[in-house]
This record gives sequence, C-alpha cells and structure tokens, in this order.
Amino acid sequence: MEYAPEDFSQSAINRGQRKINYALTMVDQRIAKTLKLMRDAIAASPAGQDIDFDAVDDAIKELYHLSRQVADIKPPGCDSTWPG
Repeated sequence: MEYAPEDFSQSAINRGQRKINYALTMVDQRIAKTLKLMRDAIAASPAGQDIDFDAVDDAIKELYHLSRQVADIKPPGCDSTWPG
C-alpha cells in the first residue's frame, strides 16, 4: 500500500480511514459467518436440539447491521480497494 507518511492532510486521513472502514467491515463479516457456522454446527448436534438460538441469531443480525453502518459514515465512507 503506497502512501506518503508525511501527508497529514484531511484528504489523506480520509483516504486512510476509508480503507480502515472497509477492513473493519470485512472482519465483521468473517466473524459473523464463523459465528453462524458454529451456531449451525451446535444446532445440528444432539446436544443442540433443545437450545433456543434466537438470541444468537439476533446478535448475528445486529453485527451485520452495525457493520454496514461503518461503511455508510460519510465522510470518509468506505474504500473496497483495501488491501491495495
């Protein structure tokens, strides 16, 4: 990733923050996907048959919802070219 470390301009800061925002949303999505896979594996097991997963499902939905909001904050927004 090329950047000029001596450039402290607002546009440079925003550019960097857009890349950070995108990276954060990617991490969130991977965590949510992993949690869902774990939830499904537990639910499919004999021990998981009697577990109410509503709270887990709600938490995963909230994770996706909050993650999408990070990308919508403008400025700076989100830059999907990360990693560049």
